[in-house]
Amino acid sequence: MFKIKKVFNLIIVFCLLVAAVLVLGTSTVTTIYYDYGCDNDWPHYGRENILLLLLFFVGVVFVFMVLKKRSVFKQKRGPLIFALGFCIAYCLVLIFAIRPLPVNDSKTLDDIINSFMVGDYSSLTGKEGYLYIWPFQLGYVAFGQVMCTIFGTGNYIVWDLVQLISILITVYLLYQVTWELFGDREVCGIMAVLSAGMLFFYNYVTYIYGDILSMAPQTIALFFEILYMKRKKLRYGIWSGVAIALAIMLKTNCEIAMIALVMVLFLDLIQRKDASESEFAVKKSNEGSFAWIKRATLGLSVALVMVILTFGVKGLVNAYYCNVTGLDKIPSGSPAVSHIAMGLQESELEDGWYNGYNYHVFAENNYDTEATKAAAIENIKETLNDFAKRPLHACKFFLRKFLTQWADSVCISTHNLDLVNRHHDNPTWLAGFLVSGFGSTIMQWVMNVYMTVCYLGVVIYLVGVLRKKHVSDSEMLLLILIFGGMVFHEFWEGSSRYAMRYYVYWIPFAAYGIKRLLDFIEVKWLKEKGR
Repeated sequence: MFKIKKVFNLIIVFCLLVAAVLVLGTSTVTTIYYDYGCDNDWPHYGRENILLLLLFFVGVVFVFMVLKKRSVFKQKRGPLIFALGFCIAYCLVLIFAIRPLPVNDSKTLDDIINSFMVGDYSSLTGKEGYLYIWPFQLGYVAFGQVMCTIFGTGNYIVWDLVQLISILITVYLLYQVTWELFGDREVCGIMAVLSAGMLFFYNYVTYIYGDILSMAPQTIALFFEILYMKRKKLRYGIWSGVAIALAIMLKTNCEIAMIALVMVLFLDLIQRKDASESEFAVKKSNEGSFAWIKRATLGLSVALVMVILTFGVKGLVNAYYCNVTGLDKIPSGSPAVSHIAMGLQESELEDGWYNGYNYHVFAENNYDTEATKAAAIENIKETLNDFAKRPLHACKFFLRKFLTQWADSVCISTHNLDLVNRHHDNPTWLAGFLVSGFGSTIMQWVMNVYMTVCYLGVVIYLVGVLRKKHVSDSEMLLLILIFGGMVFHEFWEGSSRYAMRYYVYWIPFAAYGIKRLLDFIEVKWLKEKGR
């Protein structure tokens, strides 16, 4: 079993390496940008200025070398304080310069929350209502009602500040995760300094939606599971379960994280069981087997807690809204397969991205879930039959869909800033500078260079794992999560905003790879100096 697990881990790592090389290569020769003033999420490819990118890259490496030589990365608190301080300053500038308002689905849900606050539940009970079609958003709506009860309706600054707190928790825990994964203070310091470049993440502090709000509890769940696997304390597993249940309530995409959490719990058991059997063979006693049974019981209990809490929270939310609306059950809504059908379609804007199919097919089938499911499955069959007849075309489709999501250095965040800034009659000068002026150009270049630096570090890390043919279960937790996100969104609705949720978890691995790169440069430089 241990050999099977090892092969499984290395296959995942190899697939991630191929994906990382593709992203690194694509982001080096091209860049993705968005037209200012456009309403749709429509990515465009443009030619990258490779010479300028290379100069900036060398500059970043030089700065990192200087910081390394001065032992800045080895400081326990300095880099982390810098990371959190930069995050606070940058996000507050965005919040108070742009004064963001809800847009698109965020605006629709904000209106629904306000209606629910005054007892109007028609968006859930009416056949054409938003929540009748997308009932999975009820958890977010419930959170919104709690926010409105505490802070009042339309208090968007508070929403933005809560999202800032979520971002800060995520950055802080990424630092702690880096320590737990590698136990190297220098890698942690590099990760902290690297985090200052995550503008693609910080820009979403202005987007009032479940994406950012769910990142803190999701990262808490990942961190506590790592602690559980290393320390075998039941309380860490329970806290992980509580956190992931809250994250899924806010954003159902977090179910991918829960799958990763449960998978790694079982992988951890395989390793422990083999180790216990080896110990049993040596000592000729039952102690090893009993130890494994105890660990297995503990691990299975944690997995069960996660599943129960997740479905329990969803059940409570649904029960509450059934009670206040008088519904016997929450509507089934548009089926999941309609999202998959849409994710496999070629579109005018971008292949596999949102084109409205999942909404329209539900309406065309009179809002009947089963009839819509049958129609979507038929559409999927037609698409797959076409792909089977044109395999090269299918490969091109999936490759393009992958790259438009993962090689987008800004993750639609600059387009999002444009959207949330349009609703003011008198926008501030600073908002104009950041959204459509030279500030936006600076942002895009920071994120362009950042993607190259990050993915080069990731490639170095992954190559190192394949060379030594070993990776810890704690590392695999994040790697399986990222891999799951890649696979899921190859078939589900595509968007680089969704890829952003996984991009941030590359940072600890990128920091490790950059540490290896800096060590290599330092050794080479010392050799040359010694000649």
